[in-house]
Amino acid sequence: MKAIKTITKHNWFLRLIKKIIRTVRKTPELVLHDDNLPEKAIYYANHNGAAGPLTLSVYFPKYLVPWGAYPMTGHYFSRWKYLYFTFYRQKLGYKKFRSFMLATLFGLISKILYQGVRLIPTYPDTRLRKTINESLEHLKVNNSILIFPENSSSGYAEEIEAFHAGFVYLAQQYFKKNNKHIPMIPLFYHKAKQQIITGKTKYLSYFEANLNREEIAESLRKSLNELGL
Repeated sequence: MKAIKTITKHNWFLRLIKKIIRTVRKTPELVLHDDNLPEKAIYYANHNGAAGPLTLSVYFPKYLVPWGAYPMTGHYFSRWKYLYFTFYRQKLGYKKFRSFMLATLFGLISKILYQGVRLIPTYPDTRLRKTINESLEHLKVNNSILIFPENSSSGYAEEIEAFHAGFVYLAQQYFKKNNKHIPMIPLFYHKAKQQIITGKTKYLSYFEANLNREEIAESLRKSLNELGL
């Protein structure tokens, strides 16, 4: 693993993309529960189709290092295959031609985009340990982590129905390593209202000791959905 540094700015390409988007798209309203965002935290957010990650990267007033599907950090065919079959066809429900064109075009620039945001690859197997370790190294130098825990195997929903619990495991490992709890902040992009909303900060210490990861994740899922009401 390369040495991880505190992020103060994105790479030149991503800064250019963000500048272009800001000139052609209305800036969402920021609705922050706390005016002073913590130095570092785990933000758990809704994906909202393809809109959430891009909007948060461009407009949220803090650099966030996102988790993302590991094929998107691979070679071009790996990215194209994931984009075409999984993201556009399965999750977004796009038609074949539209999916083909978007996967082909976005596959070309996705590598430099994801390098710009320092995407942390996530895995569906024991390699998740690599994700956790890299995330802990980012938190060590005060880089906040952005995670989209929604179980999106059947597509993205306005009201999230289920969470994967990996981000809770990250918070548990942070406590185990540092003997203090990391803030966990719900972050909601409301497309209809054009708002980016943060909710009340959560800590593992708020939950009963007998709750397992899945039960904690379920409680956090509800707290995120509440922001969209």
